[in-house]
Amino acid sequence: MLHPIKSSDFNALDTFLYQLVEDKKAPGAIFLLYEKGNIRYLQKFGWQDLENNIPIELDSIFRIYSMTKPIITVALMILFEAGKFDLNDSISKFIPEFKEMKVFIKEEKGKIITERLEREITILDLFTHTSGLSYGLFEDDPIDKLYNKELAFEKVKSLSLAEVIQIISTLPLRFQPGSYFRYSYAMDVLGRLIEILSGNSLYEFLKKRIFQPLEMTDTSFYVPEEKANRFVKIYSYSEDSKLQLINLPDVLERYTENYKFLSGGGGLVSTTKDFFNFALMFLNKGKFKEQRLLCPATIDLITRNYLVANRTITEQALNPLIVENFLNLNEYGQGLGIRVRIKDSKELGVIGEHGWGGAAHTYYWVDPLNEVIGVFMTQVTFPHPAFDRSGLLPLAYEGLNLK
Repeated sequence: MLHPIKSSDFNALDTFLYQLVEDKKAPGAIFLLYEKGNIRYLQKFGWQDLENNIPIELDSIFRIYSMTKPIITVALMILFEAGKFDLNDSISKFIPEFKEMKVFIKEEKGKIITERLEREITILDLFTHTSGLSYGLFEDDPIDKLYNKELAFEKVKSLSLAEVIQIISTLPLRFQPGSYFRYSYAMDVLGRLIEILSGNSLYEFLKKRIFQPLEMTDTSFYVPEEKANRFVKIYSYSEDSKLQLINLPDVLERYTENYKFLSGGGGLVSTTKDFFNFALMFLNKGKFKEQRLLCPATIDLITRNYLVANRTITEQALNPLIVENFLNLNEYGQGLGIRVRIKDSKELGVIGEHGWGGAAHTYYWVDPLNEVIGVFMTQVTFPHPAFDRSGLLPLAYEGLNLK
């Protein structure tokens, strides 16, 4: 059980978080800061439910969206240590549908023109978002239009993970594997690979091999009825600069047992305590208390940069301007399912710091050099021009006297 921890060293951080809520840039927020064996700061601000004046609590449950990806990485690397695959294996070795994929060249008179693969997609390509798969994030992109049509919520909500991955395998790649970085459904494909290699459902494998050993008691693809009172409402930022509750079906239905597609790219919910335990395992080189999930050498494999010539994500990206504006990724390379800092920054961290964020502005980092972890939880979606969570790290380090 977590308890609030406060210190005058973090007055500037307190003010930053308080103003996020006071200025209605976020409905509520929790921030946990750990250094060298101790939680140095833990505070909560604002509301779990604005409309009903229900305050946020330290055990509130959040949609962590893309912070699911590092969890999938750890799960798959458990199987890697068991000798189930090699990073350079073609994904078609395990999912044959990916053997004969087509690659986009251009759109001509409304028709997509494709070419053959120069080489197959590897598991490493999927880990690093260099496979050519996409995510439907760019409305004017011909391939993203296809993704949005074929993977619309109403189509996939009753499908299994295997069925969703089969659909993805029929869509053209945006580019030849290895050519560019593009955020994608790659980690969902790797979630399916976990099922194939382990013989278990994705949830059962995660529960047995990660959630139970790490005491992540509230992390799941579902929110059961007995925990619904702790599930935080999610908001967007309206055109008139106000927070507005999201009541869309893909938000309301996604975390019930009727929703079949277990997304390895963004389907989990979690709490501050649960995700801190996960991050602490990373900092401790694969170990949590007496439980060892991964060997130190495997943690090192996960947290290195795999982009060509040690490029940053921005330098490798198909759409560099978009990436540069997302969490300052122009200073990060791409590890296995996570970002890894490859450039020193006095304000934004040191080489080797790694982590990821989620679509509702959740965010975490692990800094092995300084033995620091930060976990930030809120529920307000992208895009949100007034919200800048990058201010957390410099204020945290200022309070730790590490700036």
